[in-house]
Amino acid sequence: MKQLDDRLTASQDSASHKFSVLKDQLLLFQNELDAERIRREDLAHAKHDEIARVDAALQAKLLSEQEARRETESRILSTFEEKTNAIKEEVAKNGKYRMDNEANLRRYLEVDIPKLYESLKEEVQNRELMEQRMLKKAMDEVTQLQGAILNEKKAREDTEEAMLRMMEDVVAKMQSEIANERRERERTEEMLITLLNDTCHKLQVASQSL
Repeated sequence: MKQLDDRLTASQDSASHKFSVLKDQLLLFQNELDAERIRREDLAHAKHDEIARVDAALQAKLLSEQEARRETESRILSTFEEKTNAIKEEVAKNGKYRMDNEANLRRYLEVDIPKLYESLKEEVQNRELMEQRMLKKAMDEVTQLQGAILNEKKAREDTEEAMLRMMEDVVAKMQSEIANERRERERTEEMLITLLNDTCHKLQVASQSL
């Protein structure tokens, strides 16, 4: 029984200690929460003041931009009027130039183009005549060239025939000279053989007389 009381007492002390610790933590959390709330409120006030300053700056900037826009619009309108007047003057000048250009165009269509057409027609005729002359000259040159080629071919054939006849004459002459040389050599050999035989005979006769 005493042990049970001791255990109960110990359990109550432990629970009391835990509750005390939990209470301390809750108080600490409450204090931190209050401090965070105060900081958040201070930050909100600071942001509110900053937003107010930014809003005032933006309002001043907006007023400045509106003033600048009005000045810009005024300058643009002034510039537009100047440009419009300049364009009107330019249109008036261009009207005069257009009338002058129409007169020039009419003169060009009625006078210059017919002259140009006649000149072009004459140029075409001259070109055709020149082409005909060039073609005739080219044909004459081709004809002369063909004649020269035929003459050159005939001269080459005549030269080949003359050279062939010359070579045939040279061959015939060489054959004749070779035949004469052979006959002369045979005659000389016969004379030498005859002389040798005579000499041998004379030597025999002389040896017998001794």
